[in-house]
Amino acid sequence: MLNILSFKYKKKGTVKGKIKEINYNDLLYNRPNWRDIKKDKSLTRAEFNKVFFEQGVDNQKSYEYYISKAKRFVKNIHKVSEIHRFDNYPSTQAHHIFLASDYPELADMPENIIATTPNQHFYRAHPNNKTSVLDRSYQIICLISKLDSIEIDYYNNTGYYNKDNFIDIINNALEQNFEYTISFEELKHNLMKLYV
Repeated sequence: MLNILSFKYKKKGTVKGKIKEINYNDLLYNRPNWRDIKKDKSLTRAEFNKVFFEQGVDNQKSYEYYISKAKRFVKNIHKVSEIHRFDNYPSTQAHHIFLASDYPELADMPENIIATTPNQHFYRAHPNNKTSVLDRSYQIICLISKLDSIEIDYYNNTGYYNKDNFIDIINNALEQNFEYTISFEELKHNLMKLYV
């Protein structure tokens, strides 16, 4: 009940004993994580992912479905580029801020996908259209822009994104240990310091 009030009044609540900002997803009862449905509790998620990909085509199709679903979700929310929020920059691309090939466990998370224009995606994010390469200086622009989208979502109370998921992505991909209680401004500042 306290978390419902915390969500309504945009105050901090608790999840699994930790104080954090409450999003709509946190209010859902007994929500399953699809990644853990068939996972043996004795395996880490990294170990399970290795087994998952070795099992074959059915799992690969399922994995690709969840990625395309997350990309569609982001493009439906953002009709214009999240990097330049002007009407004359329509977004037609969904870009993984951290490559799906490097971080398959993050590939289906909307907080790791940013809506871009084709030029931003294939020219800036992936120099010379080499999709296996990321421009690190543009990656921080994508991270800050995505965090802006998450902050706008939080203050508008729409529940599309989860700040804690974004922090999990950062902690995993950049090997950091940011707390869930960190403010948006402090998180932006710390991200900028990592890329200097």
